[in-house]
Amino acid sequence: MSDDAYEVSSLDFWYDDFKALEDLSFSIKAKAITAFIGPSGCGKSTLLRCLNRLNDLLPEAKVDGTIELFGKNIYDDDVDLPTLRRRVAMIFQQPNPFPFSIYDHVAYGPRIHGIK
Repeated sequence: MSDDAYEVSSLDFWYDDFKALEDLSFSIKAKAITAFIGPSGCGKSTLLRCLNRLNDLLPEAKVDGTIELFGKNIYDDDVDLPTLRRRVAMIFQQPNPFPFSIYDHVAYGPRIHGIK
């Protein structure tokens, strides 16, 4: 068994006609700290959003290639997105709140786990 958590192969990503990522292939080791470093606008956030499928929320987004997490293609139809997004969290540089009150933000986590 490989110690790679992620295996990315021939990844291309578009926003409509704009190709934001082109032919990326790399591995990320399990339990390793990995950094994506580059200038503003080079695709770091787009790549991170691909790794937990947050780009699926954009109707103009298109992805080609494969991204495997522990041997499973995260773009397969049977992948449970909430489970994937719990395993692959993303912390944004700028706050990205849900459109509701501070109380609802604080209560959101317990609420989705059935705690009242």
